[in-house]
Amino acid sequence: MTLRKKILAGIAGLTLGGAALAIVFRAALLLFVFGLIIRPRMDFDPAAAPAPPDYTQISAWAAHPDSGDASDWTPKDLVEPENPLKDKVAVFYIHPTGFFGRGNWNARIDARSTPGIPVEAMLVSQASAFNGCGRVYAPKYRQATLYSFFEPSRAPEKKNGYQALELAYSDVARAFDHFIEHECQGRPFIVAGHSQGAQHAMRLIAERIDQTPLYERLIAAYAIGYSMPEDLFTRVYTNVKPCTSPAQTGCVIHWDTFKEGSTPENLGFHYYPGGWESAAGKKRYCVNPLTWTSETTRAPASLNSGALIVNAEGEIGAASMLKLSAEHTWAECHDGVLWVKDQAGTPFAGRLALEGSYHVHDYNLFWMNIRQNAAVRAKAWLENRPGA
Repeated sequence: MTLRKKILAGIAGLTLGGAALAIVFRAALLLFVFGLIIRPRMDFDPAAAPAPPDYTQISAWAAHPDSGDASDWTPKDLVEPENPLKDKVAVFYIHPTGFFGRGNWNARIDARSTPGIPVEAMLVSQASAFNGCGRVYAPKYRQATLYSFFEPSRAPEKKNGYQALELAYSDVARAFDHFIEHECQGRPFIVAGHSQGAQHAMRLIAERIDQTPLYERLIAAYAIGYSMPEDLFTRVYTNVKPCTSPAQTGCVIHWDTFKEGSTPENLGFHYYPGGWESAAGKKRYCVNPLTWTSETTRAPASLNSGALIVNAEGEIGAASMLKLSAEHTWAECHDGVLWVKDQAGTPFAGRLALEGSYHVHDYNLFWMNIRQNAAVRAKAWLENRPGA
């Protein structure tokens, strides 16, 4: 299958994948049925895990400034001046779950051998938001299979899912270490991730950035789409704070997108010092990407600079499959989740989006706002440190 066809298939599959991830929040019956379909056929065995990536090789990076990859693409209707600060900033992006295979608990990094959504589709929809403000790096990693997020609720006595996520995180942490030591070259940096990538980002911030000299170089972290509990800021992070204004640096941004009126349960889980812990019953942290604050006032659609629409019939090579929809939706932080208008009849509807979740479109619905805000925060960091 050609790269173009794989990406088209993957983008179409994102609706299914994002909807499947949305099941994690609720819908017990479908959780059970879908879980049976994607459950690996064996218990986790580290000896059976795929070979680890070698991050000294550019082939171990899905996105790299020297590779000319899908993170470089922009919408055909995007017109903006070249950012003179772009080469002064680095971006470390961690992609979400795209692996639904049953043959192992973790994916191989060879995309041609991995069933599911190709990483290139995620680079187009998400990582591309950061190519205007910095040099984008995205490691390939042995991502945990989607079922890893089902098992803790269906079979809490088992530890397969946790072990798969531990293995995935070990790759992300090694990639970040290489990024800092050999690629970043002292630049300030942005950490970005979605879903499984956001979960890894939250842990990475605690173990590699918070309370270390690297914190001074953290522009911001966009850890989006994984039910982030507020107690991370009291129990886990010391230096890193919630983002409360558009130009704040050294802080974390998060939201989970749902249709207005949705009341999803908080059934994610996170790694705290000492081990894994359920987020059930915990207060969520939400930042509104139209105002970049946690205020609960509804922000009007006029503040939406552009949702990214993927036209599955376009030609990828010319980036003609991408376009922007300005003023696409309003947004409101409500009880820790981000409410938006009903997307029925729009490209973001998603036939299988359960419980009103627009999880797969957490980035797309606010793509241009993310792009603009990343540049604002990067500029603020550089201006506040003129000798950096």
